[in-house]
Amino acid sequence: MKIYIISTVSLFFLFTAIPAEAQRMIERGMTLNPLENPAVNLQVGESGWFPQVGGWASFGSYALHGDDNHQWYQHLGGYFEIYRRENRTSVAVTGQIEFIANADNDINFSPRAIFWEEGLLYTRRMNRFFLQLGYYHRCKHDIDNLRFGEERTSVFGSALGRIVLPLSLSTDGDGLLAFQYDHYTITWEKRTPALYEGISPDWENLINSLRLNAAWQTGLNGRTNLYFDGYTMSSFLKDGFLMSGKVRAEVGSRTEAGEVRFGVHLEHLGDSGISVHPRAVTLLGIGIRIMTPGSIR
Repeated sequence: MKIYIISTVSLFFLFTAIPAEAQRMIERGMTLNPLENPAVNLQVGESGWFPQVGGWASFGSYALHGDDNHQWYQHLGGYFEIYRRENRTSVAVTGQIEFIANADNDINFSPRAIFWEEGLLYTRRMNRFFLQLGYYHRCKHDIDNLRFGEERTSVFGSALGRIVLPLSLSTDGDGLLAFQYDHYTITWEKRTPALYEGISPDWENLINSLRLNAAWQTGLNGRTNLYFDGYTMSSFLKDGFLMSGKVRAEVGSRTEAGEVRFGVHLEHLGDSGISVHPRAVTLLGIGIRIMTPGSIR
């Protein structure tokens, strides 16, 4: 049964990550669950305000980027748990940015675009899984694009529902599946020059999306672990649907203070969200990630 689950998930990512095309969510490659932080433990009948803060950061280079927009990336995010009831109910706020730069200046580090997200997330522990509900605001803004004579700004807002299913494949809690549904209440995009308005994909026609995240880890020696994760996402527009996907492998160490991972990932985006004329891009990235242990997978 364990081998069957691993094989199914692996084949799912293999066949859906290649023809990838969808909007660029910052948290697309991770799953946040404040109730899984082992450093916070409330007893039965106990509740508390502001029990924890946590976050994540990553920095790396695109060894293969396929366009002129991607050379460096940086992710920075955090969450603030407002209220917790025992270890069963959590309300948290979260925010994160994805910063993209290319090498088109004297120091080989030219800011190209920034993506921003902020949200409110409710988490409830059920018998064998976690139920999450929330609302996220997402937007993308150009930085130093005046010299290109173009601008592309996107704004999305969505109500989401997510089921997080911990799995025990080889050891207790070594695997994870997360199924997410987003229903978009705000879809707005502006492109300058105006002749690029309406070129597909037109994200103003976005209705909803489905996303599957999977993660698995195994111990190597001592505190060193090997990590595998990825996602696939389908976005449904008024005139069709598009897909995105990513796979990642990392080696790292987990401590009580935090988790540090070094790794490589392969991602294909049918629309990078940067160029005023939508373009597909395949990205091979190498970098480092730092995160709060347990609550971020």
